[in-house]
Amino acid sequence: MDNITKQVNDYKSLKTTIKDLEQRLKAIEGEIKNYMGDEEELIVGGNTVRWKRIVLNKFDVTEFNAQHPVLYEQFLKQSESRRFTVT
Repeated sequence: MDNITKQVNDYKSLKTTIKDLEQRLKAIEGEIKNYMGDEEELIVGGNTVRWKRIVLNKFDVTEFNAQHPVLYEQFLKQSESRRFTVT
């Protein structure tokens, strides 16, 4: 049981470190995007940075459900999973 306590504590510590690093990464990404402005490609220090516009077509499930609730219900598929959390 002593080992699992260490594992849980290590897990929580690593999650915090990852969260901090992700926030730092997002801030740096924002600075690069701000520098690029409307440019889609930047070559700096032998690195190519791309920030391209992409157009996606997505199915609007909410609107479909609002307009066709019976049909929507016919195509619902239930799934089951387990959620892992440490608090």
